[in-house]
Amino acid sequence: MPDGISPYLKVYFTSDTDMVVGYLGQGSSANITAQWESPFENASVGGVTGAVTQYSQQIAGGIQVFSGKTSKSSFESRLVWGGQMPPEFTIVVDLMATINAQVEVNAAITTLLQMASPQLNNLTPLGRPPATVTLDIGRRLKLMDVVIKDVSYELDAPRTADGFYTHNKVTLQCSGDGMINKSDIPSMFI
Repeated sequence: MPDGISPYLKVYFTSDTDMVVGYLGQGSSANITAQWESPFENASVGGVTGAVTQYSQQIAGGIQVFSGKTSKSSFESRLVWGGQMPPEFTIVVDLMATINAQVEVNAAITTLLQMASPQLNNLTPLGRPPATVTLDIGRRLKLMDVVIKDVSYELDAPRTADGFYTHNKVTLQCSGDGMINKSDIPSMFI
């Protein structure tokens, strides 16, 4: 239903069966993390081919105490790329009732909780894990195959006389289901 707010200020979560639309709240953020590791940090040139035993570390430490020189080099501090994490999103969604609080706020929260939840069997395996969703932020950033890792909302938000929330702030922790290649990043931005 039209509310006069620009679609560029909204966030859309879409699953195979449902869609939740809310206002993008303050504090929403995106993060891509590269894993850089220091594989040589416990090795030293003074060790046998870089494989330093505890005994040789003690000898190297003793030599350093007496000579004031170290067997460490700046090479040992070099970082190597060890992989890329999937993109992470902290999305703050402001839900506000304009006509029907049950549908616009309570049902939206329920749907987001369902999107983050599995469907498991009581006794037998082969239940269903939570499905991925499509995350559309402001009609300019769109990412498919996003998992919702965490959903939190205010329990003490104002309510109608019928007990439905008049508005609520929902915070979601989301992640892509895999890392994104450099060449794929431009296609995220519409």
